[in-house]
Amino acid sequence: MKVLSNWRSVRLWETQVERDLHRNYSLRTHGILIGTFTLLLMWGVSALQMHLLHVDSLAVRYLLTLGVGYLGYLLVLRWWARRLVENRTDFDIDPGGGIDVPDLSLDGSNAVDFGGGGSGDGGLLSDVASGALDIAGGADEGAIVVVPVVAIFLICVAVLFGAGSLVLLYFSWDALLAVAVEVAFSYVSARAAVRVAREGWLMAAVRLTWKPLLGAVISAVILGALLDHFMPQVNSLPEAVRTLLKKH
Repeated sequence: MKVLSNWRSVRLWETQVERDLHRNYSLRTHGILIGTFTLLLMWGVSALQMHLLHVDSLAVRYLLTLGVGYLGYLLVLRWWARRLVENRTDFDIDPGGGIDVPDLSLDGSNAVDFGGGGSGDGGLLSDVASGALDIAGGADEGAIVVVPVVAIFLICVAVLFGAGSLVLLYFSWDALLAVAVEVAFSYVSARAAVRVAREGWLMAAVRLTWKPLLGAVISAVILGALLDHFMPQVNSLPEAVRTLLKKH
């Protein structure tokens, strides 16, 4: 009963911290700012690869851009969350009335869950990729008219799925809230020697973002591979769009 009471105290503390963050900050606005910064970082990385490093493959370029962008996103997320909580010096692990929290023997399976993970339909995108490869591999003289039409359709699908995944990934405030709570708890643990099995800020961030990241990566690689195969003369997506508009 003592352990249950202590664990309930930790959960109440988490709820209080989340409520305070919602009350004191516009988390949606913070999410928009973080997402905007991340997209600008990705744009800079893509431009660097195209103009200075001369990476010709769009699939490789998009993969590297998303990788660097996600790493930058995690670093900014950690810094931003710390800024949100470091002004609150009144963290108290015992909001319910004098309960001392000792070392709770909880294993990793009982790590705190802050909500559902991000969404990203990797299975559907994999099917789209398989279909694109089958069509490209089986194209012959009689399919010379059908293949470009299918390619344009698949390019549009990849763009839509990729853009949606990026918006869900970088502009959502759920990961920011989860990381902020983990950072706040680390402050409490360091001060009060409270030891509770938790996932940590990095695992919390990855858990909430890996699915949309996977969807964005799959979409970007499919898009780059299609452009590399059907339009090898283009160096960017805007150039590919302009080429398609001229042809049609």
